[in-house]
Amino acid sequence: MKINFAAVDFGQEEIEAVNRVLGGTQLASGQENESFEKEFAEYVGSKYAICCNSGSSANLLAISSLGLSKGSKVLTSACGFPATLSPILHIGAVSVLVDYDPLTHNINVDEVIRLLPEVQAVIFAHTLGNPVQMEFIKAQADLLGVPVIEDCCEAVGSSVGKLGTLATWSFYPAHQMTALGGGGMVTTNDEKLYQRMKSLRDWGKTYTWDSSLGGNQTKYTSSIGYHLGYTYDTIGWNFKLPEANAAFGREQLKKLDVFTLTRNINWQYLYSKLKDISQIKIAPMGKGGSPFGFCMDVEDRNGFGNYLEAHGIMHRPFFAGNICRQPAFKDRISGKFPVADYLMNHSLFIGCHTKMTQQDLDYIVETIHAYFDSRNPELERQRLPGGMLSINSTGLTS
Repeated sequence: MKINFAAVDFGQEEIEAVNRVLGGTQLASGQENESFEKEFAEYVGSKYAICCNSGSSANLLAISSLGLSKGSKVLTSACGFPATLSPILHIGAVSVLVDYDPLTHNINVDEVIRLLPEVQAVIFAHTLGNPVQMEFIKAQADLLGVPVIEDCCEAVGSSVGKLGTLATWSFYPAHQMTALGGGGMVTTNDEKLYQRMKSLRDWGKTYTWDSSLGGNQTKYTSSIGYHLGYTYDTIGWNFKLPEANAAFGREQLKKLDVFTLTRNINWQYLYSKLKDISQIKIAPMGKGGSPFGFCMDVEDRNGFGNYLEAHGIMHRPFFAGNICRQPAFKDRISGKFPVADYLMNHSLFIGCHTKMTQQDLDYIVETIHAYFDSRNPELERQRLPGGMLSINSTGLTS
């Protein structure tokens, strides 16, 4: 038996949507993109949405749209995936890093609020689809006028993305939905940021060139007296999403509520069967979450991971762990982050995706119990109060 940590769930509807595009004449970004943007904005409750080619590009578009000057300080997490940190460095800003919370496996909200007066912007992820307590951060950020970017790339289908200045989303195939193996989105209620992102996404073209060129007419009436479609207001990129991807994503969006419900059911089943194993620490899934994976902390993560893989249960580590220790970043950022170190050494996650069967779930439970029973046969399966193990200042379980 082999149980992947992720799987794409699609059917005939997506195939027909792609064939619809292939049967037409428009392969580059067009009407399918515009419809996908409108439908996604309505789904998450935002005024504007802009398609792009990935969640990483979405983060870069979002932070670039703020117009921060070089050397500006941007707060983010010391733990997680580099696509949240890298855009800060790409625009020449300075990262202000915050550790994770050992109980939630998310950014430490108290530390965010403490450091907000020192920064010009904030970007952080709702890790593994588990919502961060945004209300506290938003209240303080609004008082200080600090824009907040919610990285929702691992949390599509959740209740997040409504309180930040901008929110970013990913449709990578391992995530809750996909746009034919890729795709991303940025949502916002700020029209100026939306228009600027349109330009940045489309090579830097003037904001209004699409509507101004109605009927593909040649009009030399831009701000410099040049062709509207070839006048550039920003220094941008080509982050556009092909039509076939958008068409596929539109069909996936229709199924997202079912996908999210199924993931939550699978996550809760695993939690109910594994929470009493004292050697495992499991962070609870917050209200409104959309689980990306089922995360566990164990003392011997490598041995446990090898055992799972040997028994056909695929897993992944906690992304980059303490990103300060990664080769690309270790000479550019620094700090002491004990929780990030702990997660780097003790955390992994397995799947809870929609393609998993009840047989898969039961096999995972039986395999994990067998692993810990073989190492502590006399140990009763009894959790600490609240179902959590504690972490002391050194990052070790106690």
